Order: sequence, then C-alpha cells, then structure tokens
Amino acid sequence: MNLKATLWSTILATFVGTGSASVAMATPKNQAPAQRYVCNVGYTLEECDERMLVLRRVLKKYPTDSLGEWSWVLVKSIDWKQILRVRGLDADAPAFTYLPARETFFDDALVGHESARGIELAVMWRLSIEELLDLAVRHELGHALCGERDEGQADRVAAVLLREGKRFSSCDRDFSAKNQFGRVRVRQ
Repeated sequence: MNLKATLWSTILATFVGTGSASVAMATPKNQAPAQRYVCNVGYTLEECDERMLVLRRVLKKYPTDSLGEWSWVLVKSIDWKQILRVRGLDADAPAFTYLPARETFFDDALVGHESARGIELAVMWRLSIEELLDLAVRHELGHALCGERDEGQADRVAAVLLREGKRFSSCDRDFSAKNQFGRVRVRQ
C-alpha cells in the first residue's frame, strides 16, 4: 500500500472508526470472508446486524463477489456530512467509495428507520429511500468493479451493466459507446 493510501486509511480510521474497537461488525452466515460489513462508531451489534441485513439484500442482486476483498461501511447520519466535508466531498452524497482501501461507505439513512435525513435525501434525489439505496449501491459498484474514479463513467457502469441486468464481465471502455438511438450499448 502506498503512502497516500495508508494516510487515507488512517484518516478514515480516525474519523469513521474502521479498525477501532468501537466498530460493530456484521458477518452474514453464508457470505464469503472477502466481503466485510462494518458499522461505524455508535452502533450496537443488534443495530448493525439489522441495518446490514437491508444493505446485504440490495448488494446480493449485484456481482459483489467479483470485487474480492471489500468492506461495506455504514456511518451514522449524524456523522455523515462532517465526514464528507473533511474529505472535500459533496455533503449531500448518500454514499462514497475509497478505491485504494477497497471500502464503500453509506449514510445510515439509506438503511435505518425513517428519519429526517432519510426524508431530506428522498426529497433531494426525488426517489424513495429504497430506490436511492439501490441507486447508491449500483453507482458505487460502478466505481468499485472498474476501479473507476470518474462519476460519469461510474453512472454508465451502474446504468448499463447493473440496472439493465447485463452480465458483468469486464470494464472495457466499449460500454460507453452509444448507438444511433443515443442509448449506451454493452458488448455481449
């Protein structure tokens, strides 16, 4: 791991709590050990298990096994905006992925009980929380599956390869080519 990735992981551990004793881990019985489910500081084990069940149901629809080792992290909504601001990210984003550490973070409002933050996100994105969680998972998988930092490319991967049910095989840039109808085409 390079110095920048190590520094980023240290910052995440400090602000998000990954790697600290105050993190709750939710481990499903039938899940490959390569996939880790982590709840940030402030969750009980029961809360973590309950919320991770919601996230795992959505992740199960997509090819997460092809990621290899990956961590899925839930962060309490009360901490979410500050964590994003410190990193220079959009505070209204419901999720983000840090590729060097192979981690994807989600705002708890996407998987928790109805909350003011959940309502705020639903209104802002004009989607139900369930739809927004699915969109966030697809988008972040666009980053993760292809090692893609570009938001537009992650959106295209999410739309074409995941939502439309295309079998994911590679991140060949051909998926971004458009046909005569302006629709994105995928290699078959």
